[in-house]
Amino acid sequence: MTFKKVGEFIAYSEARITKGSFGFEHFKAAMNELGNPQNDIKCVHIAGTNGKGSTTNYLRSILQGAGYKVGTFTSPHLIVHNDRIRINDVYISDEQLLEYGNRFYDFIEFHNLSMFEIDMLFASTYFKEQNVDFALYEVGLGGRLDATNIVTPLLSIITTIGFDHMELLGNTLKLIAGEKAGIIKPHVPLLTAEPKKSCLSVFETICTDKQAPIMKLSKITKLSSSTGLSYRYHNFVIHLNTMALYQIKNSATALEAALYLRELGYVISDEAIVEGLTNAQWKGRFEQVSDDPLIILDGAHNSHGIAALKESVKHLPKPIFVVFSALKDKETDKMISQMLDVTSHLIVTEFDFYRASTVDLLAKDFPVDKIKDPKKAIQDGIKRSKGGTLLITGSLYFISEVRQKILPQLLGETL
Repeated sequence: MTFKKVGEFIAYSEARITKGSFGFEHFKAAMNELGNPQNDIKCVHIAGTNGKGSTTNYLRSILQGAGYKVGTFTSPHLIVHNDRIRINDVYISDEQLLEYGNRFYDFIEFHNLSMFEIDMLFASTYFKEQNVDFALYEVGLGGRLDATNIVTPLLSIITTIGFDHMELLGNTLKLIAGEKAGIIKPHVPLLTAEPKKSCLSVFETICTDKQAPIMKLSKITKLSSSTGLSYRYHNFVIHLNTMALYQIKNSATALEAALYLRELGYVISDEAIVEGLTNAQWKGRFEQVSDDPLIILDGAHNSHGIAALKESVKHLPKPIFVVFSALKDKETDKMISQMLDVTSHLIVTEFDFYRASTVDLLAKDFPVDKIKDPKKAIQDGIKRSKGGTLLITGSLYFISEVRQKILPQLLGETL
């Protein structure tokens, strides 16, 4: 089969989202047949329940500012499928994606690769062929059985642990921590931002077994600032161009990772660190997409993420209206209860994705409005939040649809 247009290949790949099985031995064997291109690239591997995409982006910004050529592999995509695979924050081109689709089609079919495995195959091949200095791989789901776990990194990072994907990862924090800790490799240091002792004990046991040093974040001192967020970490004063309080910890994790890479001999100046963190922007994370009306997008896709979001929401102009949708395998009751702590104006809606929840499953007996059509839900939110804030939150897949399709129609501009 030959794909003529990139859209044909992307449709083919996305239709394979549920192909294969959750596990990576078959993918490891498949990549071995190709000579393991991922092993030819210096890399950092990033896992965690929340914050891994932002941490990846902050570290990318630091390394790019230091003059390195940096590949990033993240998911899900927010704008187009290509944005999962980037070099120096520039998406892989349609032409390159199409060329890989045709080059590897028979291989994909023979090995029955899933969409995520295809993406990982393309990312590692692209980074090798483009001769990047570093590749930063964000785990898709869990860690131990994730397709990205074929890499042997310079540094493993686990941001924080919360309840997510419990049907696959387990229903206790210890079990989930164990799955995330599956990325720890022998003699490769682990850096974590996780403070909970129950999770840290899991990490420490596995690190001891694998003779992998463990590093934790040092003290963070928040500083007052009229624009964005400022904090002190070690001898650095960092200013972030965001009002999302949870990004302090994510950016500090990236800073600590950069300091470790510097210890290994890579040239990363203090200036590159400070400017890299200030300049970094990550779409869909407490992202202000409109001034009038004030609209904030935030992919808080689980109860852990909503808890972090609540602290930043308190500072937004009132009244705060929330439009929310999520996947059916999330703790949506807990998430809605948390959001009702900061607003009495909550609209639940649906979106087109095979794992998406319905308005009835979301709403249950909560004091919320049900509007099935997401465009109508957001239209209603815009009208009712006049003079205040409209917060659109929940699944990153939902945020992607809102960003790509719905808001450009309603606001008359491309985001």
